[in-house]
Amino acid sequence: MTPSEYVLKLTGKVSLPEPLEVSCNWHIAIDGSITAETRADNHDGTFTVYYKYEPVKVDVLNPLGKTIKSKDSRSMSKKLRAKLHFVWQSKNDPKEFEEWYEEQMVHIIQSL
Repeated sequence: MTPSEYVLKLTGKVSLPEPLEVSCNWHIAIDGSITAETRADNHDGTFTVYYKYEPVKVDVLNPLGKTIKSKDSRSMSKKLRAKLHFVWQSKNDPKEFEEWYEEQMVHIIQSL
């Protein structure tokens, strides 16, 4: 079977510091993570790949240029893990992330 389509599913929510005006057009810029990949059989020899995208940071911009920034609702441990993943990727370390992550966490704990 071969993939016939790739679909990005936007899920989740962010907390905004102020209300949005209804019936107003808003431009939304989203930083987030792909947290899951699923495949659905199309019953024709192909399948559709779905990617679940969850927002981390959202900036809302109205036509007048007003920006409303969302609050980052992730826990500190999730922020630390995301930062460590970024560092691991940038280093091109040959170790699997989980092994490298455990080593870094031991080092962080011992440093305190």
